[in-house]
Amino acid sequence: MHVGSLSWLVRPATSPRWLGITVAALLIVAETFLVYPLRRIVTPFDPSMVYIAGVLIASMMWGMWLGIATAAASTLAFVFFHVQPMGRFAVADVRDIVGLVMFLVLAVATSAVAHLARLRAAHAEESDCTAEMARLLLRAEDLPAALPAVARCIARSFNLPGAALHRTAVPADDRHTAFPLQAGADRLGTLVVPAGLPEPTVRRLRLRVVPALTSLLHAGCELAASREHLRRLAAEQAALGRVAKLVAAGCDPLDVFTAITNELHGLLPEYSTWLCRYEPGDAASVVATSLTDPGAKLAHWTLEGDNVLIKVRDTGRAARVDDFADMPGPVAAFARDLGVRSSVGVPILVEGRLWGVAAVAWTRPEPLPAGTAERIAAFTDLAATAIANADSRAELAASRARLVAAADQARERIERNLHDTALQHLLAVAMQFGIIQAGLPPELEQTRRDLSRAVSGLNSAVDDLREVARGIHPTMLAAGGLPSALKALARRSPVPVDLDLHACPRMQPVLEVAAYHVVSEALTNAARHAGATEVQVRAVSDESALHLSIRDDGVGGADPGRGAGLTALQDRVEALGGQFTVSSPAGAGTTLLATIPSTPPETCDH
Repeated sequence: MHVGSLSWLVRPATSPRWLGITVAALLIVAETFLVYPLRRIVTPFDPSMVYIAGVLIASMMWGMWLGIATAAASTLAFVFFHVQPMGRFAVADVRDIVGLVMFLVLAVATSAVAHLARLRAAHAEESDCTAEMARLLLRAEDLPAALPAVARCIARSFNLPGAALHRTAVPADDRHTAFPLQAGADRLGTLVVPAGLPEPTVRRLRLRVVPALTSLLHAGCELAASREHLRRLAAEQAALGRVAKLVAAGCDPLDVFTAITNELHGLLPEYSTWLCRYEPGDAASVVATSLTDPGAKLAHWTLEGDNVLIKVRDTGRAARVDDFADMPGPVAAFARDLGVRSSVGVPILVEGRLWGVAAVAWTRPEPLPAGTAERIAAFTDLAATAIANADSRAELAASRARLVAAADQARERIERNLHDTALQHLLAVAMQFGIIQAGLPPELEQTRRDLSRAVSGLNSAVDDLREVARGIHPTMLAAGGLPSALKALARRSPVPVDLDLHACPRMQPVLEVAAYHVVSEALTNAARHAGATEVQVRAVSDESALHLSIRDDGVGGADPGRGAGLTALQDRVEALGGQFTVSSPAGAGTTLLATIPSTPPETCDH
């Protein structure tokens, strides 16, 4: 049978002792009168056994000592009313003495067994209560919300309808008894029960319930803190993962900065988050913030007074300010205007160089919690990585652009040298041959014809060399700009060209040369390989880039991977920070699209 079904009988007495004595006396009287009819009905009959029931009830409900007293009183009643001679406390028969001794022994043993059962049931009831409290407290997601259920469990187990559990210190009063729940120096709460409880119940609460409840509350608090730490850690790792994806994808650093401030604000919603950059001349500016105020997003200060930015700059380590009230300088004044009371900043180091600060701030009067700087540090590493990657990409792009520009300058020098030396010499030789040819006498007609063929061949060589020089570097670009050079290309193309130029202003030479070579290579491929009958060339320029589109109606099937010409064009355009795509389905012609920025990449410091 479950312990709970006997708990009303075997639990420690909560009724007054006088009630137990009264009940025991009434039971002895009832048992004494009950013996008379049973003796006539049941034979043979030992009337002393009737008194065992009273001993058992007294022992189980009020304890062993009342059970023993009931056994003694039952023995006296039995001797007085049922042992010869009746009406006196005297025993004449030895057999009656033996029966009385056996009854006393059996009654005491019954009382002891009942008392033991009572204690076992009480311990089991306490264990059930402790197990239920453990289930409620150790599985609770919200510990304060579980306290009323724990109080109801204690009230149900100990018949204490007014029991309550508080997380704060509650003093005792005339109507309530308070049991403080304290683990070391930590005050965990207070168990409040009705005043005036029996001493055994108070002792059980103090010795058995309060220690167990304190341990469970302490463990529940630690588990709640551990779960909160794990949730916070998981949220931080997820936020770091999202920012790391942006960094790995090579996104613009400003996008990464905005993501960092937003993610930090999502993890710390009570804070405002900032990323600031140190500027030349002892100044700093905001590059990203979680605030929507336009003034905050465009803030720029000189570094004066005492603030987080100056402390981080001077020490190279994380720093904090707990009160801006009396601090001088524009940064402190800006913080006071926003209502900021305290702030923590962590340095952003890019390849050992102090670049800026990641900071959080709040408007509460108390200082920022300890450990705030550590929560920011992981994001500063990602910011530094994004900046370093952007610097590396910018430096690489600038280096490629410089190589392209240097190659174009070398081409220009070669073209100029060919034009100024070799072509001039060949032209001079051709002129000398012409003078010699004109001065020959008529009888040397054959020599005249030979010289004429030589001069013609020499002129063809000059034209070929001039065409080679033009391919190395188009001189028309320097003279008339990109529109004139493209028109010259269209005129020389063996395939008819539909040329459409819109707003093509002069650009840097390296950009015009790249655009020229894109169109030149496309026209050459259309004539030599595509079998095209027409080529459409479109050039449109806006504030940011030059957009080229070259389409032919040839056989298509062009593959940049199988030809060095298209690959070289793609490298040239991408080295200038542009984009180059080729679409050439078989039988549907070829389309080349190129976008060349108006400004080539330069080495930049993000």
